[in-house]
Amino acid sequence: MSIIEIALVVFAITLIVNKSQILANKREFVKTYYESSTLNGIPSFLHTFWYKMWNCSMCLGFWVSLGLCYHYREDWISSTLIVFGINWLIHCVENYLFQIGYKTEKR
Repeated sequence: MSIIEIALVVFAITLIVNKSQILANKREFVKTYYESSTLNGIPSFLHTFWYKMWNCSMCLGFWVSLGLCYHYREDWISSTLIVFGINWLIHCVENYLFQIGYKTEKR
């Protein structure tokens, strides 16, 4: 697989997991479990990590790109950074376009 193909797959996976309605119930479950599982007011590292994986597109995008580049590329370290950078740019453009659409929709 080329780096562009891997970057598009990473973007698709992060978009589905973080923003789709298909997994909204799962994200809500993870959020309530994260908020209720505190020890002395602070959630554990594992709960924080799992919560970020379901709600942060950059966190999930990095780990997905690491896994896919490790599986499909020989130069997986540099490929991971390139794919993560492309994924970050795509998410920045996506967020900007959604903000423009949201502002025009409010008018």
